[in-house]
Amino acid sequence: MVVRKKDSYYEILIGMRRFLSLKQKGVSSVACIIKEFDDDEAIDASISENVFRKNVDPITLGRWIKKRLDDGDMSLNEYAKKIGKSKSTLSEWLRMNDLTFDIQSEVQNARIPFIYALKVARMGLSSVEEKQLALISREGGFEAFKKAVDQLSTVREKRGSPKGLKVIRINFGKESSEHDKLKHLAETKGLEVSDYCLEVLKEHVRSSNP
Repeated sequence: MVVRKKDSYYEILIGMRRFLSLKQKGVSSVACIIKEFDDDEAIDASISENVFRKNVDPITLGRWIKKRLDDGDMSLNEYAKKIGKSKSTLSEWLRMNDLTFDIQSEVQNARIPFIYALKVARMGLSSVEEKQLALISREGGFEAFKKAVDQLSTVREKRGSPKGLKVIRINFGKESSEHDKLKHLAETKGLEVSDYCLEVLKEHVRSSNP
């Protein structure tokens, strides 16, 4: 177990499950490694231990990753390398923060699988639509929820792009310093790359002379 001194007590950074198990067995003391971690290092240690556990829900992981990126000075790519997870995996966990509390609660209670929570997050539904889906999940179970999500997805695909919509694609290549910088700038604003690009374009148009 790894702990750090905090005020008048020791905070467990690695080994919480072991501690709880020993406590249940009546063990009153246990050997620990004491580390002098700052807050960022403490979060890193906790996340590094928990990202490889199968029973940690993606909502909790998404909140941890978001907090760490908000508090620190690392990009998503840098942090993924630091904790030994792929950037895409961390991005998917971060998307869980876009869901309403109602859907998040269903995921944490294991009524909605992560893959379907991710599908909902990517659909860009309104809060009312997400609340309705959460209600369907609670009252009708996963199959009813899955059917409702699939129906919504089908309707959106049939609608296609709105008339007059101009779609602009920006391709920096799979690996480029420009793309990494763009993603970092978006992350510092707490936005997806596409949303950040839209904000930059809007600001450019507003500041341009007529």
